Amino acid sequence: MEQQIQDLIDSIRKEGIETAKAESAKIVEDARKEAEEIVVSAEKKRDEIIAKAQSDAALAKSSGEATLKQAARDLSLSVKKSIEAMYSSILRDAIAGVMKGPELYSMIETVLSDDVSGKAVEIAKEDMQALRSSLSEKFALLIKEGLEVKESTSLHSGFRVVEKDGSAYIDISDDECTKLLMPYLSSSIKEILG
Repeated sequence: MEQQIQDLIDSIRKEGIETAKAESAKIVEDARKEAEEIVVSAEKKRDEIIAKAQSDAALAKSSGEATLKQAARDLSLSVKKSIEAMYSSILRDAIAGVMKGPELYSMIETVLSDDVSGKAVEIAKEDMQALRSSLSEKFALLIKEGLEVKESTSLHSGFRVVEKDGSAYIDISDDECTKLLMPYLSSSIKEILG
């Protein structure tokens, strides 16, 4: 009987050890599978993060390049406008310098061509004062024949010949002459600026 008890104990021990080994092997296998799944999931997540970072970097680079190109275009346009404004100002000042005193009166006389009936001439305030102090004989004669000379606050230099009824006018002011000449100067500026 003792032998039977010993066999029973050995059998129970053997079954317990086998069961424990099987359970242990199953736990180890489950842990290994779970670890593999965690590694696969982590690698997938890592790849997604890297792909997103690369995509974001490419987008940021592209956006930055587009912003730089736009800024360069804006700067180029701004410089061109500044240069055109500077040339326009220089041209206006040069024209204004010519349209003073005797030269101004000579231009007015030429434009009127002895037909002063129903006409008025508008000139800048500064030129009106100079006109009073130094009238040429021909210009004085035009005034006697009915030419009306008016002071204009809107003129810087030059003059306007206006029909007294307002039906027509000829504008030979520094601003108008600058507008007329600027397209020709602009083409030269464009050649310089490229």
